[in-house]
Amino acid sequence: MRKTLLFIPLAVLALIILLPFLWTVSTSLKPLTEVNRYPPEWTSPSMSLKPYSDMFFYLPFSRYTLNSLIVASSATMLTLIVGSLAAFAFARFRFRGRKQFLLVLLLSQMLPGASVIIPLFQILKTAGLYDTHIGLILVHTAVLLPFVIWLLHGFFSGIPTEVEDAALIDGCSRLEALRRIILPLALPGLGATALFAFLGSWNEFFFALILTNSDATQTIPVGIGLFVGEFEDVWNQMSAAAVLFSIPPLILFMAMRRTFVRGIAAGALQ
Repeated sequence: MRKTLLFIPLAVLALIILLPFLWTVSTSLKPLTEVNRYPPEWTSPSMSLKPYSDMFFYLPFSRYTLNSLIVASSATMLTLIVGSLAAFAFARFRFRGRKQFLLVLLLSQMLPGASVIIPLFQILKTAGLYDTHIGLILVHTAVLLPFVIWLLHGFFSGIPTEVEDAALIDGCSRLEALRRIILPLALPGLGATALFAFLGSWNEFFFALILTNSDATQTIPVGIGLFVGEFEDVWNQMSAAAVLFSIPPLILFMAMRRTFVRGIAAGALQ
């Protein structure tokens, strides 16, 4: 009885959370005339996959998907590499201003993107990185890095220093101890952090909109926005793009769900 009483509200909550996505799936299968019908209906006899094929016909969505994969994967790897080194330094070394610098990193997450977009735009324009994959990757890395450092700092701090001291006594350097001992022990935390970083870059819209200007570099969130026209909004194709946009993160999460859960549980115990 206790399990039943617990399951019912959780099932209702899960259904409420899934309703917008289910409505998006329903909209992605309807012709545009059915989408604008009032009152709206969940199903229609005219449902088909035509909005999905039209989406690829009117916009280079394959290119947008490739751009998103390149940017999100590269930003995630670069963020993990730099963030691991920085988080390890904060967790193991004691130096003046360490806590204050960590606080500054946390406060930097509270700055809105609009407050830094003008200097970022000027820097990329001057460096010749405007409307390039490299420029957007560097910006995403800079935006994600404080969050990644804070997460990994917690995981590294939870690993006993005696393990690392034993590796140093055996002749390892600090970097070798990090690579051979600390990183394998923190693998669940690295997996959870990588997933958060990938989703942050994959879903990012504001910087991608301002810092890219061609089909060769624009990502999926920017491409979805192009379905909003001056005289007509193509909601069914936009919904189809949103459904496809959700598939890669879902596949990644399902592939890493055990590592993700272990990492979140480990982080909660720090």
